[in-house]
Amino acid sequence: MPCLRAAPLLFLGLFAGPALADLTAADVWQDWQGQISHYGYEITGTPQEGGDRIVIPDLGLTQDLPDDGGRIDMRMGRIELRETGDGTVEVIYPPTMPMAVAITPDDDEPLTAVLTLSHEDLSITASGTPEEIDYEYAARSARVGIGEVTIGGAPVESLTGALSFEDLEGTSTMRMVEGARRIAQSLSSGPVSYMFNVVDDETGSVLDVAGDARTMRHESRVRLPEGVDLSDMAAALDAGFRVDSDLVLGTGTGRFEFAGDGERIAGNAQGERVSINGSLSRDGLIYESETEGLAVTTETDMFPMPLSYAIERAFARLDLPVSKGEALQDFGLSVDFAGLDLPEALWSLIDPEATLPRDPAHLAVDLTGTARLTTNIFDEAEIAALEESGESPGDLDSLALEKLAFSVAGARLTGEGAIEIGKAEGLDMPPAEGTVDLRLEGGEGLLQKLVDIGLVPEDQAMTARMMASMFANAVEGEDTLTSRIEIEKDGTVTVNGQRMR
Repeated sequence: MPCLRAAPLLFLGLFAGPALADLTAADVWQDWQGQISHYGYEITGTPQEGGDRIVIPDLGLTQDLPDDGGRIDMRMGRIELRETGDGTVEVIYPPTMPMAVAITPDDDEPLTAVLTLSHEDLSITASGTPEEIDYEYAARSARVGIGEVTIGGAPVESLTGALSFEDLEGTSTMRMVEGARRIAQSLSSGPVSYMFNVVDDETGSVLDVAGDARTMRHESRVRLPEGVDLSDMAAALDAGFRVDSDLVLGTGTGRFEFAGDGERIAGNAQGERVSINGSLSRDGLIYESETEGLAVTTETDMFPMPLSYAIERAFARLDLPVSKGEALQDFGLSVDFAGLDLPEALWSLIDPEATLPRDPAHLAVDLTGTARLTTNIFDEAEIAALEESGESPGDLDSLALEKLAFSVAGARLTGEGAIEIGKAEGLDMPPAEGTVDLRLEGGEGLLQKLVDIGLVPEDQAMTARMMASMFANAVEGEDTLTSRIEIEKDGTVTVNGQRMR
């Protein structure tokens, strides 16, 4: 999205190299123009030079949206570049700076928004050489707030939001390496907080979200080849564009509430640590998140009491191919929820005699595979054509269950396997071949306990036992069942040798 690509410009000058010679305000301004043009923007505004400084009183950025999608305009307000006399340049923002954004699509209503950047003791210093500029920045506090928003000219009065930092500091460097800009940024802060509230004027529905963290750390690395146009992301990735991002939040809290259509759901959460990492390159898109020490409480009109749970560790990772081509590319999905614990108050409702083990539950799934991406996923026209035709953006070649582990109330299910998938003929199902092995330990014991406490009727338990005897092998002397599922290219499916299809 053009707005996201322009986000670094909210703190202009946070790009790039070592202090080896005197740097002038003109050097910094020229570097900014080069940086901005790499993001596909045109610069408007009239810089005013005088003595040891350059003032840009009306800095603006404009860009045509891809595929004749319209236009985006941004007005950043007044920025001053002042030479300090020691070979460095100070970047000066006013204590409060409104920033206006206008998006004018060709086929939809225009949107305008005013974001207000306010700060206390913000200091940004540029140093180095004209070719390699470093930035150091710090602030006692910084805040970005949502101001006036309009859609189709009508004001959206029931929308508020803000993001705030305290004790902010960071650095940014830029180096030219083998024909590409290498941009590295580091940002850390003390307490960080956010809030967002919106009311649907037509339905009266309300969404209210807020949270905070004691500390924040963010690292990013960008490789931007010379001459790359980021409005054509597929071509940019093919040319070597790459971005990596790592975000870590310390101990924090969050709350949310949604009310609408006569229903309400609200909750709050506490966590010891949250990390969100990601990367985008021609090799693929990677998204990874991990939360430690999470405790959640929710309230809903559908349940008479608050529902609470705790998780020692919640992990998720997604790997997706992004480059169109005939070559096979890897993909994957991994989740791991360890130490899922329910409160005793909830256990006592379903099992007051403590018949079931109270051991924390665990779920882990790891899927990998290969696929061929036949669509440029960054081309809106190609995506629209897929939506109209209902076709897939690519062809699946193989799928592997690297790990399956699920344990709860004394029972444990594990599994692994792999399936190769051929090319389909027309609308037929693609041919597949492979095996999946499953193992259930403690299943009979858990089933009997569920019967004993009245959660499962005896006749349903008997049906479950009959099905298990048909499709699973019992390990002698143990409460363990095993199954092997085999799939043949001709469509035959067998379970422990018994044909199912």
